[in-house]
Amino acid sequence: MRNTFIGLLVTFCFSLQIHSQVIKAAEPTWISKVQYSNSEIDINDVEAGTYTLLFDSQANIPMQTVYHRFVTKITDNVGIQNASNINVSYDPTYQKLKFHKINIIRGDAVINKLNVSNFQVMRRELNAENHLYDGSLSAVMNISDVRTDDVIDYAYSITGFNPIHKNKFSHSFYLSDFESVGKVNATLLSKNEFDYKSFNTSKEPAISKENNLYKYQWVSTNTKALDYEDNTPSWKLLYETIIVSEYNSWKEVVDWGLDVYHIKDNIDAELQAKIDDIDSANKDIGDKIKATLNFVQNDIRYLGLESGIGAYKPFSPNQVFKQRFGDCKDKSLLMTTMLKKMGIEAYPMLVNTSLKHTIKEFLPSPKFFDHCVVKVIKDKVGYYYDPTISNQGGDYDSTHFPDYGFGLVIKKDNEGFDEIKTASENKIEIQEEYTIMEVGKGANLKVTTTYYESEADNMRNYFKNNSIGSIKKEYERFYSNYYYNVSSVNPPKFEDNTYGNVFKVYEEYLLDSIWQPMPEKENHIAVNFIPSSLIGTLYVPTKDQREAEVSMIYPIIREHKINISLPMDWGIENDKLFVNSDGFYYEWKVGYDKAKKEIDLYYYLETQKDHITKDEYKQYIQDIKKVDQTTGYYIFIPENYAALSLSSKNGDVIFNGIIAIVKILLIIGVIIVITLFVFWYVNKRKAH
Repeated sequence: MRNTFIGLLVTFCFSLQIHSQVIKAAEPTWISKVQYSNSEIDINDVEAGTYTLLFDSQANIPMQTVYHRFVTKITDNVGIQNASNINVSYDPTYQKLKFHKINIIRGDAVINKLNVSNFQVMRRELNAENHLYDGSLSAVMNISDVRTDDVIDYAYSITGFNPIHKNKFSHSFYLSDFESVGKVNATLLSKNEFDYKSFNTSKEPAISKENNLYKYQWVSTNTKALDYEDNTPSWKLLYETIIVSEYNSWKEVVDWGLDVYHIKDNIDAELQAKIDDIDSANKDIGDKIKATLNFVQNDIRYLGLESGIGAYKPFSPNQVFKQRFGDCKDKSLLMTTMLKKMGIEAYPMLVNTSLKHTIKEFLPSPKFFDHCVVKVIKDKVGYYYDPTISNQGGDYDSTHFPDYGFGLVIKKDNEGFDEIKTASENKIEIQEEYTIMEVGKGANLKVTTTYYESEADNMRNYFKNNSIGSIKKEYERFYSNYYYNVSSVNPPKFEDNTYGNVFKVYEEYLLDSIWQPMPEKENHIAVNFIPSSLIGTLYVPTKDQREAEVSMIYPIIREHKINISLPMDWGIENDKLFVNSDGFYYEWKVGYDKAKKEIDLYYYLETQKDHITKDEYKQYIQDIKKVDQTTGYYIFIPENYAALSLSSKNGDVIFNGIIAIVKILLIIGVIIVITLFVFWYVNKRKAH
């Protein structure tokens, strides 16, 4: 609970220096005293042995100070570990941390545990695995002598806002959490009135004026735990959320961005030489764009030093070029600068990778973006590029750009968002060819997989980052999930058409055994053929009713073909299914060539949008059930009767073996009749 609110109520943008000590101080005189109740805990809402009685957050905007207070009840011994640990992050370059109290309330006794010498201040880079370093410090303390039924009550303040925002305040915070909370209080003190916007709540703030400051106060009591549903879209706001901002328009945010992304220094000779090299080596403007993108993506590695104002302000293109690393805004500014020097119109663009269209519902603020990309104009057409992706194939007009939804272009006089509609299909084609040697034994398997657009980019990176030997083992492990004793005939081979952005992989395997006993059918063995490329692409509902939308992987196309060469004639019926749902199109076909003794299975799936609405959910369930019935195709046979073959689809069984036996019996009967006739005729001749 407390970590969630700490992360949302104060924006920490971090650096590497200045003071790091924890200061002890009295509570600010400007805060409002907030009471909590210890008598309204619903034991059914308690998780992990603790219950948050109070989360209190109060911000004095003119003083650039945010006060936090947490009160936690320990209901079980399993909660002692977490409740005893205090961990507060702050940026030492522009923030000061002051602790006001740490108390254990045990019955009627209040035990003071605040001793600043017990704090350990350490640097903890939580995003280091993503090559992002923010320079924040964590003040950590473990409270001694904590027991079940204790109440932990502590409070602290952090003073200092990021100077990059130039005294314009904006923020978002929650009035609920994933677990039940006794009381949430949020108070803002400001010299000026400001806009606020609510999501998932009708609560209005109590607005008053104290000491010439406007006071906005939201209070939420006995909040209910969030009932999260699987596959809820990332852009869906689930908590009771309040957004406040002193920015009056998105144009003001653009103006802020123009100042932050302004380049004061002249381009140095080394960078200019690189620009001239790209400019002279490529005659076509599209080729210049693509060559610049390739350089920034592949030669400037991704690394973010985002302390202090560095969380928002990019380093100069000269510095990024020399150091050969940068984060999203560094790489985007470098790319746009290089293109502008070649006379090509280009701009940085801010996006939120998870909020997508929901960002338009927010009040204006630069704080609500988490990524920077590039927009380039060629022949009055806009093209979008993400310089943080590496090894992308395609031409300038076919390079894949992720489905970020909407972006704010940092261009003078821009007042709104670009809607970004991806042209990518992100297709994967798979051709699997099974040659079954003998019923009950193994098979040969050849696989050809063709990847397009972002899927080709992903595979290109995968093959660059892994040895062929490790890829071979991983591929074998994949098919070992379906078949026994899988071994590669040859290591995987690949063909990379970078310009067309098509990546092709060839595989070949010996499958020692593909037949398995059938638990639902005694004394039978079967082979199940599964279009693995479709697994996990569609959400399979687990309940009939749903409150949230269903997230869809979009856009994707999966085309999976399976050819099965049989050792004998099988009873196969041709079949097909077409499902045109609101969110996807699905096609399934079964074809049998009796002369060749081959089965051809065909699967095609294309998602048509990024989510299913609540109104579409009921039909979606029905459509998914149809798809689910066709994704596994069985052929099976009695274990001891290889001559008796049968095939099934949805439980329908055709006993071709019975027909074969009848034919054999008829032939035997005819032979017996002929033999008897010949015997009778010969005897008759002898008698004469």
